[in-house]
Amino acid sequence: MAFYEVRGVLAFSMIVSLLCAGAAWAQDSAAAAAERPTTSGVFSAKQAERGEGVYKTVCQSCHAKSEYTGDKFKVAWVTKSAFDVFDQIRTTMPEDNPGSLERQQYIDVLAYIFSLNAYPAGANDLPGDDDGLKKIKIDNPPPLFSSRVSSRVLAVRALGSRAAAHPRVTFRK
Repeated sequence: MAFYEVRGVLAFSMIVSLLCAGAAWAQDSAAAAAERPTTSGVFSAKQAERGEGVYKTVCQSCHAKSEYTGDKFKVAWVTKSAFDVFDQIRTTMPEDNPGSLERQQYIDVLAYIFSLNAYPAGANDLPGDDDGLKKIKIDNPPPLFSSRVSSRVLAVRALGSRAAAHPRVTFRK
């Protein structure tokens, strides 16, 4: 009888261990699923427009767009979170009065910076809270927009998929 009791206890222990491991895996998966890359459309076009307005009013007199686009942006920020960029801007800019803008203005400028780096706009604005910004991971900008892409490719993309089918084919309605 003791043998069967020990075997039952072992079986029960294994089941509990498997359930606990499954729960931990599910939590890890949920946390990973909550993270979004910047290439998934983490800001809206309207938000980037608002950010451009702030940039023109507050930032443009001291900063050229080239300071935070292209390779400079990639080297500094790819693999980091949107919060990291937001926090850097918020705590150091404007240089003569850091932190003087509204929180939303800093977030809108971040959306504008993402748009300058050719990240696609999505349906929603960037989140306004630290935790939401920390879940957005900066990945490499879309390869189509690398600096080596010809203006012809960019023009075709701007025309939409119909024109991309073949540059000499025209479509009639």
